[in-house]
Amino acid sequence: MRTRNWLLILGLPASMAWSLLVSASLPHWFDPSEDCARAVGDASEGGARVHTSWFPPSATCDFGDGQVYDFVSPTRTTVLTVTGVLVALVVAAGMALWVKNLFRTGGVIRSAEAINLRQRKFAHLTSALVVGALGAGTLTFLVLVSLLLGGPPGMISASLIGFVGLAALASAVDRSVGPLPSTAGQSRRRGATAALLLVLSAAIAPKFPEPQLPFVAFSAGVLVVTVFVQWSLAGRSSTPQPDDTPAAADPTAEPH
Repeated sequence: MRTRNWLLILGLPASMAWSLLVSASLPHWFDPSEDCARAVGDASEGGARVHTSWFPPSATCDFGDGQVYDFVSPTRTTVLTVTGVLVALVVAAGMALWVKNLFRTGGVIRSAEAINLRQRKFAHLTSALVVGALGAGTLTFLVLVSLLLGGPPGMISASLIGFVGLAALASAVDRSVGPLPSTAGQSRRRGATAALLLVLSAAIAPKFPEPQLPFVAFSAGVLVVTVFVQWSLAGRSSTPQPDDTPAAADPTAEPH
């Protein structure tokens, strides 16, 4: 498995786990004052002003009259901060290599010979409709749950996991029923573009009065239109040419 895949497979789940651990270390968002009172061992204490920070992870409970309690110990804050930096570096390196791979050119050209492009296009549009609807619903649910359990860092981690997963799925669908002639690199770029637009459509879900069904339909429509435009652009472009440097054969390429 390639380095970028290992970095993302290790880094993205680790970032989610880190956000959940930080959230568990901070006072509960529903009633932080009560958590502070329990932490000092006096449930009768109340009205504490709670100051929290997600990075570096810390929280203090100010009961007034100079009574300030560190809800998160300095040791735990240090450990969580160092761990968070390391996880962020792994994710950043994986994403950088992943994006770099999108711009690689060359590779085996998959020919359109003996293939019914009209049927292939219909299959791609139908697949986009299904992926768009299921992907938007799943992504929204994942982000909302992660925000509730892991705060802003959890939401960011969930968004990245959703984007990379959707890009991989859209690229796989493109390789299977996408425009031809094409290369594996072009499928990766088209899949990443489609996933990005799907994630962006998910970001405007709260603007709908009834965000459930209309949002899913809107996101599915965005992906279908994206795929339609990609087919239109592919039809106008000339046959892709590989680089001067020979590329390794793509095991996913269709036979000529």
